[in-house]
Amino acid sequence: MPNGNSMTNDVLDELDMEILRILVENCRRSAREIARMLGKSPTIIAKKIKKLEQLGILVGCRGEVNYRKLGYNLLALILLNVDGAHIEEVERQLAAEPNVRIVYDITGDFDVAIVALFKSVEDLDRFVKRLLKNPYIKRSVTSVVFRAVKDSMNIRF
Repeated sequence: MPNGNSMTNDVLDELDMEILRILVENCRRSAREIARMLGKSPTIIAKKIKKLEQLGILVGCRGEVNYRKLGYNLLALILLNVDGAHIEEVERQLAAEPNVRIVYDITGDFDVAIVALFKSVEDLDRFVKRLLKNPYIKRSVTSVVFRAVKDSMNIRF
């Protein structure tokens, strides 16, 4: 949503919501296939999808990668205390790191949270030690994820 506000019922109808649910499940479905599933015309579905994209509700179609199959068996959550004047700079540097999936600017005891993938404990160790050489990073706490109970970009609505 472009401005962050929720869409009201007069902007989105139940058909819009059904289309979103189907695309969240599999973003590669065509308008023709969705139309068949919902008993509507492909033209109507295509127009609805275009509207959802224009409103900024439907944003791209992402392929989901099984990183374990690529050898990335270690998922880490890393919390950082950063010198306040340099938080954004550090976040930009972290976002450029190839192993980093997520960089969050957070409140609470820590300033930044990172989710990153590694092939080995040694790779994680090198990464954290390299991070701590940054003079603006004051402290880190690293947790290794044993298993993901839920790992999804989307929520049910």
